[in-house]
This record gives sequence, structure tokens and C-alpha cells, in this order.
Amino acid sequence: MATVKATERSLAIVTNWGVFGSFALGFAMSGFVGGQVAAGLVGFALVVAGFAAHVIINQLFGTGFSRGEIVVGFMAFGVALLSFIAAWLFDPHFGAAGVTVGLVGFGAIIVSFMVYLVTKYGLKGSFSMFHVLQHR
Repeated sequence: MATVKATERSLAIVTNWGVFGSFALGFAMSGFVGGQVAAGLVGFALVVAGFAAHVIINQLFGTGFSRGEIVVGFMAFGVALLSFIAAWLFDPHFGAAGVTVGLVGFGAIIVSFMVYLVTKYGLKGSFSMFHVLQHR
């Protein structure tokens, strides 16, 4: 049975992404479809702000990311990145503005994730999470 604290945290997370995610998607789509670089970058900046707010909420409630949140985050990032690459390769109307928005935006998300890992686990700990030596 979920505690009140866990329920409040879940509500805060859903509200956070409901606000930041919807505005981020709207701005990013305006950037891609309308060729508006500034609007697209605002969309990706809102994704980064939503991630930062999620980290702050986790800190306030004394928790980390749940396994489900990690899976959803990586899946959403992967689907968005693959969609961007497919549009870049196969859409003849995908212009330079869309490429700029996508490259800068996804780069910002990757840098934000790396900064989070380094600040949370340190440089050595972050590297060790991905590079595990196999002793034989």
C-alpha cells in the first residue's frame, strides 16, 4: 500500500511533467514544423527544466529516480531521437531549422544527464556506472 509521502511525490512528478512536458512538446513541434529555431529551443529548454524540477522533487522527498521513471525517460528519449533521425533522413521538407533544433536540443538533454550523473555520483562513480571491468 502506498504511503501518503509516496503518493504526494507521484502527484508532484506527474504534475511537473504534465506542465513542462506539454509546453515543451508544443514549443518543440513549433520549432520542427514551423521552422522556428527559437521556439524549438525553448521546447528543449523546458525539457531540461522539467528534468531539473524532477531532480529537485526527488531531493525534497528524499528519493531517487524509480526504475519505471528511468525506463520511461530512456524510452521517450530514444523514440524522440529515432523520430528526429528518421525525419532528417526521409522528410524532404525537413530544413536546416529542424536540424539545428534537434541537434542542439538533444545535445542539451545529453549534457544535462551527464551533469546530473557527475554531480550525484562524482566523476569516477559516473564513469564506473558505464565502464565495468570484467575480471576473468
